[in-house]
Amino acid sequence: MKKNIFIVAIILCAVSIYTSTNAQGYKNGLGLRFGGSTSGLTLKHFTNQTTALEGIVSLGRQSVIVTGLYEKHAPLGGAGSAKLFYGFGGHLGFFQDGGRYYYNDSRIYTSSTVVGLDGILGLDFKLNKAPINISMDIKPFVDFFGGNYFYMDGGLSLRYTF
Repeated sequence: MKKNIFIVAIILCAVSIYTSTNAQGYKNGLGLRFGGSTSGLTLKHFTNQTTALEGIVSLGRQSVIVTGLYEKHAPLGGAGSAKLFYGFGGHLGFFQDGGRYYYNDSRIYTSSTVVGLDGILGLDFKLNKAPINISMDIKPFVDFFGGNYFYMDGGLSLRYTF
């Protein structure tokens, strides 16, 4: 996974060097995030040139996680429309165990709700002359449920911009 992320980063940097240096921004982007624990639907909305709000809805096997992030974007010097971004936020997750427990020949479903804090660091790239945004990130997060659990997640997002 780390090797794939590194390869994608090199490709993004190379593509940005060969595109026009006139940075084309975008206001909204809707698409998919391919990652580890937080894969799913992603929506990014820029509130101004350097600040964005991102929401991620992750659908897993018998789970749903909703993540909200506040992000700061800064141009990557001389790299076209590539931007470095970082931010923080939180998540709320709902899980069901799938009925692994039995009592008197009946399945017992247990469910739990998890809250946590998230960070994000990544590279965001808007293709010139195409309504497509590609971003790659590392997203560490902490769950607060029966203790503190730390996870490191990485992802690649592809969005349609409008």
